[in-house]
Parts: sequence; C-alpha cells; structure tokens
Amino acid sequence: MMDLLPDDMVGSILGRLPPCSLAASRCVCKKWCAIIDGQRMLRADLLPLRLDAFFFLAEEARVDTYFFSRPSTGRRISGGLTDFLPVDCYGDKMILDHCNGLLLLWELVANPARRQAVRLPPFPQPCLEGFHRVFFLAYDPIVSPHHYEVLLIPLVPTTRIGEDIKIFKEESEWPPSTFTTHVFSSTKWKWEERSFVRQGNAAGTIADMCSDWHPCRRHAVYFRGALYVHCQNDSVMRITLRNDKYQMISSPAENQELVTYLGKSEKGVYSALLSQGRNRWPRFRVWLLNESSGQMVWVLKTDTSLQAMVENFRMDYTGTPWIVHYERGDASAEDDDESEWDFDGGIVLHEAQDKVATHNRKIVFLGFHPYKEVAFFFTSLRVVSYHLNSSKVQELGSLHEPIDRSFPYTACWMGELLSKKN
Repeated sequence: MMDLLPDDMVGSILGRLPPCSLAASRCVCKKWCAIIDGQRMLRADLLPLRLDAFFFLAEEARVDTYFFSRPSTGRRISGGLTDFLPVDCYGDKMILDHCNGLLLLWELVANPARRQAVRLPPFPQPCLEGFHRVFFLAYDPIVSPHHYEVLLIPLVPTTRIGEDIKIFKEESEWPPSTFTTHVFSSTKWKWEERSFVRQGNAAGTIADMCSDWHPCRRHAVYFRGALYVHCQNDSVMRITLRNDKYQMISSPAENQELVTYLGKSEKGVYSALLSQGRNRWPRFRVWLLNESSGQMVWVLKTDTSLQAMVENFRMDYTGTPWIVHYERGDASAEDDDESEWDFDGGIVLHEAQDKVATHNRKIVFLGFHPYKEVAFFFTSLRVVSYHLNSSKVQELGSLHEPIDRSFPYTACWMGELLSKKN
C-alpha cells in the first residue's frame, strides 16, 4: 500500500517511528532507504558517527581496561564498565573487539553508552583440533540496530606443528578452500557452524602462519557487510557474511618481518606500518584498500617521517584536555562541552635537518579516526593526533598508563541489546 503513496507522505509516516525502528526500516526496500537518507531522518547523535574516546588495555595486571576521553564524555559514558557489567565479570574486563559502539568481552557483549550488557552462550572451541581461537564482532546499527554476530577465527599454533595439529602438514595451504568456523547470531541466539568458500588464492601455508608470534593482537574491521580480519602472516581475510564467501588479501608491506595495523577510516579499510626510517627516526606508512572493479589493491596514501612529532613533544608538557576515567562521572565538571572534538585542528611541525636520532624514544600507533583521515599515536606520555592530509598535529591529553592494545571508541545510543529472554 505504501508503495502507492508519494515520497513526502511516506516520509511523514516513517518519521513517526522511534529511531531504532526507523533505522531498521532502511532495509525494507530501496525506496524507503532513499527517503530516510534523503530527508536525513535518522538522528546522527544516536549513531556511532564520531570518535568519542579510546579504550586501552594495559600491559600490566594493575588495570585491565581504562577509558580515555574528554571529561564531558566520561560523565556521559560508563567507560569504567563496572557499574553495569554483571558482578562476576568485574575481574575480567579484557576487551576482545569493538564494532560501532559495541564491545566484545569474554562471553559478553556490552554497550557502554546505554549501560547494557548481555551474556552470550559459552564460546565454542575451534572446529579444527589443536588450533587456537580469537573472536571478532560484526555490528551495523544503521542496517540492523538490534542484530550482531560474533565470529570465531581459528589460529594456527605457533609451536611445532606436530605437537598440536594432526590433520595438516606444513606445506598445506591456509586457509583451506572451504573454511568452516563457528558464528554466533543474536537473532537465533546460538552458535552455529558455517562454511565460507574461498575466492582466489590462499594466504600461504601452515608453516607460514606458524612464524607469526603476535596473532592475538590483531584487529578486525566491519565495513559494508564484510568483516576484514587481520590474520597471521599479515594477510587480511575478507569475509562476506551475506553469501558465505571469503577472500585473502596480501599484506601491503614488502618486509614480511614487520607487522601492519588494520583499521577503518574515512574512505574504507586502511593498513598502517610504523617502522624505523631514515636517520633512525620513526617512519609511518598508510595504505588504502581499493576494491573497485572487484580487485583488492593496496594504494599507498602516506609515507612520512615522524621525526618532528617525536622532537617537539617532550615530557614536560602538562596540558590534559583528555583524561583517563576509571569510573563513570569521576571527572570534574570543568569541561561541559559535548560537541565533537575538532580533529582537523592542530599545527604543522617542522623537523631539524639531517639530524640523526641519538636514542629510540618510544612511539606507539593507536589507530585511525573512523570517519576522518587522522591517525593517533602515543609518545612522550601523551596521545597525539596526526592528520594524514594536512600533516597537522595536536595533543589530546597526557597518559601515564601502559598500553598493550587500543580501541578507538564510537558511542552508539540506539538499539537495545537483545538476549535469549527477549
């Protein structure tokens, strides 16, 4: 019946729906999607369309997870997690993944903005005996605000193959042509085995994967219905959930001893590499994945020295516009500005000519801004942003905690986390 109505009348009807139902209505048909998007009916402030904070995992056991943001954000969002997680989860706040406002913890999915958390059925073991496991989250509130999926990705053990893997030889290709794993669906509320058929070549052999000693510190990106998983030997697995296909994408780095970082930014999927460059200063390279015409090609976007950043940010600076929050509301009320931080600001720094670094000052890449071409670093006890296009640099705030992993966080204020009892 609504197909016969003019667009403005359909828009008037759809505009009466609550935000979650309105977001779900985009999937009904192309006409409704065009009307909702064309009239900008969805409230942008409810969607994860801005970078609000970072979740950091500490290297030491003193703090599992901490929340780094502006004071105003810390009063609105429960970054400490403890005031809404189940009581028996307080001792294990280790974040496994983040996707569009949702956090994946061990057998738990949480939305800090809405202070919601739901338990998942027990995590399964890999389908392949002897393999290890990591888990990643797939969630898009614009497509389906209530629905999310969790994927188990098996990891080849980094020990001797004969000790753990009994069905593969070192020269066996990996991943296999038909890749079977477990997927959790929030609509079915259960784990199921699903098989994904490979398109194209494998990433390498079992022996290639065993050479990777950092498989559990990899990130995944969920973008336009596909999950990009940073795999062993630095390759990327692109899993299309709607048709059960997958494709392997080689690393853009020519030196296989270096490990890249996978992330999402303004134009899609990016890969970054932080290494030692000329005169021992850190060198930063960024590639953008070009998927036009069905081809997967990494295109170099940035290749720059971070000498000026390391030289100009010293230990004696005390400005802290962003701070660490351990509990919700523990920040002072001095900063009441809830508008988005201006990541386009900053200054262009200049480096000393032909100067050789006399010591290696630690610099850590923290990730990308999800909607602006901005990268973030940790150096000299502060978090710093670097704009890929303008080369502008600015400090976000001081940080005196150790960092093992980093998750740029985008708050999602829409959608109700469904559980089995729902």
